[in-house]
Amino acid sequence: MTATLQPRPVPGPVPAWAFPVGAPGQVPGGPATLRCDLPGRRLASVRLLLDAGAGREARGLEGVATITARALLEGTRPGGGTELTAAFERLGASLFASADLTALRIALDVPVTRLDPALELLSTVLRSAALDDADIGRLGRERLEEIAQEDADPGSRAMRELRAVMFPDAARAHLPTGGTRASIAAITGADVRAFFGSAEPGEATAVVAGDLAGTNVDAAFTGALSGWTAAGPALPAADDVPPTAGPRIVVVDRPGSVQTYLALAHGVPNRRSADWPLLAVVAHVLGGGLTSRLNAVLREEKGYTYGVRAGLLRMPHCGLFIAQGSVHTEVTGDAVADALAGLRSVVERGVTEEECRSSVTALADRAPAEYETARAVAAELADAAANGLGADYPRRYLEAVRAATPAELERAYREHVGTDALTVVAVGDAAQIREPLEKLGYAPVTVAE
Repeated sequence: MTATLQPRPVPGPVPAWAFPVGAPGQVPGGPATLRCDLPGRRLASVRLLLDAGAGREARGLEGVATITARALLEGTRPGGGTELTAAFERLGASLFASADLTALRIALDVPVTRLDPALELLSTVLRSAALDDADIGRLGRERLEEIAQEDADPGSRAMRELRAVMFPDAARAHLPTGGTRASIAAITGADVRAFFGSAEPGEATAVVAGDLAGTNVDAAFTGALSGWTAAGPALPAADDVPPTAGPRIVVVDRPGSVQTYLALAHGVPNRRSADWPLLAVVAHVLGGGLTSRLNAVLREEKGYTYGVRAGLLRMPHCGLFIAQGSVHTEVTGDAVADALAGLRSVVERGVTEEECRSSVTALADRAPAEYETARAVAAELADAAANGLGADYPRRYLEAVRAATPAELERAYREHVGTDALTVVAVGDAAQIREPLEKLGYAPVTVAE
């Protein structure tokens, strides 16, 4: 008897993954809400974004948003941080808070079955946070220690200098989001209480994602957030001062450094621009992996670096196209020359079909893994809402990435990234790298104070 074998199955095309859709709502007199049901995700992730980011700080109080976010975690009585953490842990929940230029962000993760009591506890924090002078003084001292650590890290130092030279003094983005030594030292408990008291709940966005079947999210949000009002005057409006163009080369001196950290940047439109997804694809072509153009030359061919990456920095009113990485000190000039040539290559010879296809695949096909958890989905939805992009923005972004063509990539890059007007920041030994950088003839070289 001869067995008949069935034909080997042939896999069909993989269907395009779509970002989850949320259902909008509103707390009466309070934040806008968004509910995103994710079957099987038994951890509910709540993201509350207040329109009280660093962009709305008063001049001289830069960093008060960051200190406020951290002070919220100190509880409802002086020195009560440990007690608050324990109260959330008894529910299996975690509470986090942070601030950036856009928003003051509060994150709550809790099992779906305990969402209601966790939101009640969060409500107590929002309405009765101690914001005690002693706690705020300690948090300020801790922030000053962080600034010292950031100064010692070449990557952090490069990004700080990049913003300082690209944005004029009048722009909030000119200074670090977490404040300077002088501004942090000046912040008092009264400043923090006034800042948080002026955060308008009606301008906030509350998002929850998880397996919400059978959960009355609207009632839970209403119970936690209704009747919560701002007690102080409106915060200053955020500025929209755009970045300035180069060319310029700035050296941040680190005597004796055996490596130079490089950052090359140019301002681009913010995420409201239809070209943002295209620029994200171009960034991947240039520095999205070990086979990208910059890495093919600087890492694989020349051996100057362990790796270079390129990407887009999100900001409320603009974006920055940045290529960055560390190179050996003695090849700093050559590395910058090769990096500039790589960045010009998109304008000079375009993007190939293969580069476009592989970069689109990398960005779009990794999305299901990136947004596998309720945390990631809630954070992305809340960020889109806080930036006025709409709850459907993550889905529209992925669709635009998938639709990218080589011709459109080249056009978007040519229009928005001036390769002869880049800002180049080099954090390294000025005595060794200044002359090679001057010999490039790209731009005058200055040494930061």
